[in-house]
Amino acid sequence: MKNIITLFIIIFSIELYSQHLVDTGALIQGGLDDGSKLVEAYIKPLNKAVVFGLSDVNYTRIKRDDAYNLEVNIKFAYINIPQKDWIFDVSAIGLKNFEPKEAGKNMAQTVFGDSLKTITLISKAKNLLGQPLIEFEMPSGSQKSAVPLPFAGATLRLKYTNLSFNFIPFISVPDSDIKVGMLGLSVQQDLAMFIKTLQGKSYGISLQGSGAYLHGNSHLEIKPDGITSPVTPTGQMTGPYDNQEVNIGYTSVNFAAYFDYNLSKHIDIFAGSGYNLGSSSIKLEGTYPVYVADPSGTGSVVGQDVDNPLHINNSFSRAKLDFGVRGDWNFLFFQINYSPDDYGGLGFVVGYKIL
Repeated sequence: MKNIITLFIIIFSIELYSQHLVDTGALIQGGLDDGSKLVEAYIKPLNKAVVFGLSDVNYTRIKRDDAYNLEVNIKFAYINIPQKDWIFDVSAIGLKNFEPKEAGKNMAQTVFGDSLKTITLISKAKNLLGQPLIEFEMPSGSQKSAVPLPFAGATLRLKYTNLSFNFIPFISVPDSDIKVGMLGLSVQQDLAMFIKTLQGKSYGISLQGSGAYLHGNSHLEIKPDGITSPVTPTGQMTGPYDNQEVNIGYTSVNFAAYFDYNLSKHIDIFAGSGYNLGSSSIKLEGTYPVYVADPSGTGSVVGQDVDNPLHINNSFSRAKLDFGVRGDWNFLFFQINYSPDDYGGLGFVVGYKIL
């Protein structure tokens, strides 16, 4: 599971802060039901940040003349993570077989939590001496409070209608077998096309809709060594473990209405409100070693190989506010926007006008 977190970090962060994370393979190796809940709680804030970040920086300036042009740009979303989502309560996620080792210490770190604090989980099942049959340490966090998300784009302006294409080429991350790619489309329609009284004004109202999909995958290497137990596990664990792969997918859709005002020939300010929704999907495919306390109550641990052990889906939605400014000079332009909402933050666009 360390590879899963590393995958996310490499894709979405400028700083390679994966060194702050510990091996989370034990989250699955300690059992599928509880393991899935722990993995989901640990990375859910990151999933939410990516879903919302994919629909950031989609505003495009509506021109007030008859010109048609094509722009290319680099976009950068910087999504802030609310402090309340830096940790989660292990006792509140419905674990069946595990509990904190120390009473009263229930708070575990998410991927954005403290890089030093951890808690230990133990199985509720015990051996004849009263010792927990399985014990493992929860991962620490990265101690980062935001997710940077960069991508490239192009916008075709057709007087009252702007068509935008955003993408991350499906590429391999250097020195790894991690691959990631993203596609996104956006349409912004100036209502002056239908409401004649808005034509020729220094202000305008437009409607914008966008959609994006990001996919990534990577090879994993989770082997039978992720737990601590006072007994020698029994059962058959023969692998192979070289067929493991993680596949992630994110979808994001956004609908918004914008009001913009041309302060001058070069400066445009805008404000918008809308609705953002999307989903995340994480699949572990291949063969994985999993340990469970013997359900017969004999005080033993059984190891087994499990195929395709994890598939987590999450859905997210929110109302969104957006404020920003754009500057245009000759062939160059820049844009900055800010969203004050949870999982909001700053967005930046720098571009060049080809036509």
